[in-house]
Amino acid sequence: MLDKTIISLDLGATKCAAGIIQYHDDSEDYICQKSCQIMLADTTSLIDLIRQIQEQLDLAFSEADAICIGAAGQYNGRELVHLTGAYPYPMRFADLAKIERWPHYAVIHDYDTVVCATFTSYMNDNNNLLRLNACLPATHKRRVALGLGTGLGLKDGVLLPSGEFWLGKNEIGHIGIIQAPAAEPERLAKHLAFMKFLLAHQAKTQQPITFENILTGRGMVHLHEFLYPSSATPTPGMIGDRISSGQVPELLDLFAWYLGVFIGSVQLTFMPEGGIWMTGGVVIKNLAVFQEASFEAGIQSSPAYQHERHSHPLGVMTNPQHALIGAGYYAMKRLLQPVNPSSSLR
Repeated sequence: MLDKTIISLDLGATKCAAGIIQYHDDSEDYICQKSCQIMLADTTSLIDLIRQIQEQLDLAFSEADAICIGAAGQYNGRELVHLTGAYPYPMRFADLAKIERWPHYAVIHDYDTVVCATFTSYMNDNNNLLRLNACLPATHKRRVALGLGTGLGLKDGVLLPSGEFWLGKNEIGHIGIIQAPAAEPERLAKHLAFMKFLLAHQAKTQQPITFENILTGRGMVHLHEFLYPSSATPTPGMIGDRISSGQVPELLDLFAWYLGVFIGSVQLTFMPEGGIWMTGGVVIKNLAVFQEASFEAGIQSSPAYQHERHSHPLGVMTNPQHALIGAGYYAMKRLLQPVNPSSSLR
């Protein structure tokens, strides 16, 4: 098999990253040769977005061997749905692909690409990872990709011994906020007070109360409003700056605890021997959260199966190219190689 050139996209509601991924057959490595990032606010349509990407990559989509687009929302075979209100224009890829004569292409969930990146040599380079424990991932066991950014994303997957892989269809960002089963009294009291705050907020906005109300950019804003009610409401970026300068220790402590509670719940849900691998702007820009004692306390507030869970890898994927590389992997395995239908169900 010859080397292949794949165009990968990581499409969110506000920006789109794109890259040229070169697959090297002899080493089975995926290398991002060139990348770019475009804000959707600087484009007028999907056609304009793709045009700008082609100009910045200096490669037409029709000249690639395959195209893989990891996108927020769900693709129905023609366009992205269930997140249409968040995009500034319709994402009708099928029509554009036909007009522009694209090669083999796929539009998949954005966190499918992150899971796929964990199947590649990306995970062998410590420059790409912040490892939170010394546990080694079990190659052919379940692993979880967890993303904290504008939204809260999670997908699980398994690399099979045959070389095929399986991907889950979770939407865990939409689950309600749990009460940690073994929270200390002081933590429990603060948790209940915060839930009361979110209920009052819900009455005004009609937004559901989920973990996205805490473990995202807007979640950090909610925490700031709760802890510092007399202060002006900041943006997530401003909160990140205040965390870096040590101005909001109570917020960092509480955010770390809720993240730990969530991690503990994910561990119990999936028992991921292949690891939980976090990413997203909120964690990458606020790595100090993992130095907080409250993070581990949050994990331990769900005390069941602690011995088993301590053997599961936990880390942060810090190199932003992982989504592009994972999309390249998906394209190589699902678009450019024969697939056994019985072993490749998503």
